[in-house]
Amino acid sequence: MGAERVLILHQGDDLDVGEIRGLVDSIERESGGDLKGTRLTTYPAGEPSQGLAEALVFRLEREGGLTPGSLSRTATFRYEVSGGRVALAVVVWAGEAHGWVRRVVPEHLRKVEATGMALTRRPGWRRLAEDGALAFVAGAPDGAGRPFGDDVHVVVSVLPQARPRRIRRLMSGGYIQWVDGVFRGAGAPLGRVDVAHWLVCVDEPRRALHLAYLAADRNVMPLLPWELLSRAEKRGGTKLA
Repeated sequence: MGAERVLILHQGDDLDVGEIRGLVDSIERESGGDLKGTRLTTYPAGEPSQGLAEALVFRLEREGGLTPGSLSRTATFRYEVSGGRVALAVVVWAGEAHGWVRRVVPEHLRKVEATGMALTRRPGWRRLAEDGALAFVAGAPDGAGRPFGDDVHVVVSVLPQARPRRIRRLMSGGYIQWVDGVFRGAGAPLGRVDVAHWLVCVDEPRRALHLAYLAADRNVMPLLPWELLSRAEKRGGTKLA
């Protein structure tokens, strides 16, 4: 996941190179994104705020400094730098191939949370609703994977079918066997950290989103995409969400 531009609103004196480098490292660590080669601009601000950040993004877009729809691709990160000063880092992620998932992901998460599954109380699960994770799912190509902090590794599969029956045909041997190869290709450290697998399924005008979540703690029941499991796989579990 790349970024179009990074804006840093800060209190007090200009940030030095070390402070900026530290902010960039923190953003990449928290978001799982790659800011290499991204244009970065700093702006002094008495009181950096979300409202001020959004106004700046809107102004730059109007002036042609950002591409249309930038506000919908923006994530903000708040930090303290030397002297207790506040810095608000605003990341405008690059254009998203599947921006519609930003609306669907929160709905999907709420449905699972309503089941009371233990995995929904894990720190990694809460990461899935954060700006950085949403931006990653909306813009990631097929097979991409990114860690978000030390809590969860998110993997995205983009499939050219939206009907469950047709998606299952793409998964030779069933979902569980198929996804094992997906996780290896995405570098997901299964068993050492929670792993979330979003399946972005598009066959216009049909679209569908499915989620699997496997906790590092093997005692926590996993979430699997029930509609995509083979008959044999379904015989081994219970539909929860």
